[in-house]
Amino acid sequence: MSPFSEQGHPRDLVVGYETREFSGAALEFAAALALRLNARLSVVHVENPLDHPSDADLAGSDLETEYVRISLGHHRACVDRILADFPGEWSYRNETGDPLHRLNAIARECDALMIVIGGPGVGPGTLVHRLLDRSVAKEMAKHADRAVLIVPGHRVDRDTTGT
Repeated sequence: MSPFSEQGHPRDLVVGYETREFSGAALEFAAALALRLNARLSVVHVENPLDHPSDADLAGSDLETEYVRISLGHHRACVDRILADFPGEWSYRNETGDPLHRLNAIARECDALMIVIGGPGVGPGTLVHRLLDRSVAKEMAKHADRAVLIVPGHRVDRDTTGT
């Protein structure tokens, strides 16, 4: 698969983003890779409604709407901070639904070269999360229709400059 589309434009790297540390590491790695490949970054945060227990008393209320607005604003601010010095082209979007399906669909829409996501983190909190929830990284590696790059869930000292 060429890093360029049929029209000769650089292809996108679709990056799944959430606010866990391993997701930030994946975004940083994807940004460095995008520069080397002259690719665009398409950063996607997928809000899975199943991740948040709903309170029937709050459903559709102004309080619930405000919580969602603040949460999504926080995600965007984190991405803006990580990519503050990124000189390449990038976009950000919020989606709702199953992360596996949404990331695959977006990658198809923009004919992405690959999908970049963070691998499982380390520590007791992530162990509990992995026991209670399926691993998006593992499922993505099994079911994606293009290359998937899973960045380790812990900080890795790396030289992405090639020197």
